[in-house]
Amino acid sequence: MAIKKTVFILWISIVCSLFIPVGDSAALENDLAHRPLEHIDREPIVFAMHNLGCDMCNRAMELFYKDAFSRLGYTFAYNLYPLKRSLAESNAGRIAGECARAQMPQALQKKYPNLIQVKEPIWESHICVYSMSPGIQVDGWQDLKKNENSVIGFSKGSVYLDRMVRQYRSNSQTFYGALNYTQGLRMLVSNRIGIFLGVSGAIDSILKEEEFRHKIIYNTGSLGTLLLYPYLNKKYAHLAKPLASILKQMKQEHIIDQYVLMAQKEVFGPAQKITISTGFQPSQKSSRNIAASFSSKVSGIVTRAFALENYQVSFIFRSRLTAFNMAKDGLVDGTILWRKTKNRNDYFYFSIPLITADIVFFHLKSKKFDWQQLDDLGRYKAGIVEGMLYEDLFDAAVFSGRLSSQTAENEDTNFKKLISGEIDYTPVILESGYEAVKDLFPQKTVALFTHHPKPLIRQNFYLLLSKQIKENRKRIGAFNQRLYHLLKK
Repeated sequence: MAIKKTVFILWISIVCSLFIPVGDSAALENDLAHRPLEHIDREPIVFAMHNLGCDMCNRAMELFYKDAFSRLGYTFAYNLYPLKRSLAESNAGRIAGECARAQMPQALQKKYPNLIQVKEPIWESHICVYSMSPGIQVDGWQDLKKNENSVIGFSKGSVYLDRMVRQYRSNSQTFYGALNYTQGLRMLVSNRIGIFLGVSGAIDSILKEEEFRHKIIYNTGSLGTLLLYPYLNKKYAHLAKPLASILKQMKQEHIIDQYVLMAQKEVFGPAQKITISTGFQPSQKSSRNIAASFSSKVSGIVTRAFALENYQVSFIFRSRLTAFNMAKDGLVDGTILWRKTKNRNDYFYFSIPLITADIVFFHLKSKKFDWQQLDDLGRYKAGIVEGMLYEDLFDAAVFSGRLSSQTAENEDTNFKKLISGEIDYTPVILESGYEAVKDLFPQKTVALFTHHPKPLIRQNFYLLLSKQIKENRKRIGAFNQRLYHLLKK
């Protein structure tokens, strides 16, 4: 019997390993080694999941809760309930808890005293306003009153939205509780309500479904951020701290994002492809023990924002000028890490800023180099990257010949020219400059470089999507919303 039991446990561990999401192999091996298999025969932990009409959200929630509880040695299952009923079921102990609910006010906590909040949010929700009219603009709860005589819709049983709408609506406004988000959007499309409030991630997902894909529904503004927490019946209080710890770890590993992508693929099909050109090659010396490079950080946030819209990003690396022109001509979908200029508006849609960084002058420590105003640069020769714009007055001085310069295809060439003495300084983004010299040269040579402490400019850098590609007009709006929320985290 002992042998049979051992073989059975081994078989279970092998089967379970087939369903572990791809990630850090060492971490996954450690996870398997320490997973408490003796809990596998326990009854599953059953949670209430809110029936909001978002299949993708339900599937994503199911995937990462299964993972989270498997790390604690439990299996996970869920039942779909309306918002209000799920409170009663979990408070009565007929189920173990709730997947995601806003922090309950004190009065509600007294009404449902058996529920314990897990002190780590599972989801950060953004409450947005949806309308058939682009003219409605909302930037906070106080703006609800601007939409006089309108009917405000939201999901029935949402204690938070009910409370906030009652507080901020005007006397001329009425409100309606829909059964779920799908019904609410149907009412919006049929003009039975004027605006609909809900979680942007869930509603944006529903809008991709066939029923709404060709309807013009606008996200007209945000009412703020709402953190959603798991809740446990007090019978499971011993799991509150371990579950909080596991959720925090999963978020740090971006595993929750991976499950959102998996759910999107299952519900909406394979991810769409998008190609981005860049003149910034990722550091060749990056590893798990080294902080992510400047270009990797930027490309990473672009990848994550697009992934949340079910796009798979491919980056191609060219010279700066070639990368720009490929996007301008519509040979690729877009390009990253460029300044915003008036002329570029003719060819590109701009994202919100990806990053803010200083452009500084790199030079050799052995070279006496100083500047406080542009005229001070007249006695030096600059190394310029072809196609790169740095700062308006500096660019004009270089273009007119007032400042002496040489042009190179990329920044690497300019750093080599500094060593050879062909140029005296080169303007480069601070973080990427030091990464470039560490990639190019041995440590002894790296020590020869420095930068002047006075920046040429502190500049915002953007994603540019080509206006040659029809789909980009819609893509940039979706990307900007995703990026905004990712940067706020």
